[in-house]
Amino acid sequence: MDWFEEWFNSPLYEKLYADRDEKEAEQLIEFLEETLLSEQYHSILDLGCGRGRHSHNLAKRGYEVTGIDLSPEAIKTAKEKASELGLQNTEFKVRDMRDPLPQKFDAIVNLFTTFGYFKSDEENASVLDSVIKMLKKEGLFVLDYLNAEKVKQDFVSEEEGEFQGIQYEIKRYIKNGAIHKDIAFAGDKLDKPRVYWERVKLYGLDWFKKEMDKRNLEIIDVNGDYQGGNYDPQSSPRLLIISRLSK
Repeated sequence: MDWFEEWFNSPLYEKLYADRDEKEAEQLIEFLEETLLSEQYHSILDLGCGRGRHSHNLAKRGYEVTGIDLSPEAIKTAKEKASELGLQNTEFKVRDMRDPLPQKFDAIVNLFTTFGYFKSDEENASVLDSVIKMLKKEGLFVLDYLNAEKVKQDFVSEEEGEFQGIQYEIKRYIKNGAIHKDIAFAGDKLDKPRVYWERVKLYGLDWFKKEMDKRNLEIIDVNGDYQGGNYDPQSSPRLLIISRLSK
């Protein structure tokens, strides 16, 4: 089992990241709608949707949204939240992002660093093959990724904390072109100590340009944050790439 299959499906994942900012997700969708999305982009695929933060925000704005994720637990939560919000224009499915759906969308979004999870560059690039199979001609592909250079400069090597009576320790390090995170949990609330890990490849803009060019994904804009700021490899918090599938 790959690390992401076990970790993203764990209840501890949701508890550790329970404070992820809903306002930040809303801000990103608001920026995309103001600058890109319009009535011509009615159907949107949230590729690697997690627990549906961005999908729900898109659906609230009237788009027809399909979200796919490999984690059954994440999809369950996304469906429950959509029901609570009364959203009728969402559909969530358990699916590997490397396995394209048999339908095409006006736009595809891959947000909050839901990319670079696989060991090889070829396997990570295969996600882009899946994208172009599901994207209509002239359709938009939005990729929101970590800024690799800034991560290399600023990552915190060790961190610890507690939530709901559970202690956690996180160790971060860079190895083989990826940022690794080892996460250990302990405490009386657990039947036994547990350890999970994350790995995300540190791809820069040049790598994405090369791989997107191979697949006729034309980059039309690059931003460094959710306010539309210019991308600076040394200082930008994000790498936000907007591309369009050429005719």
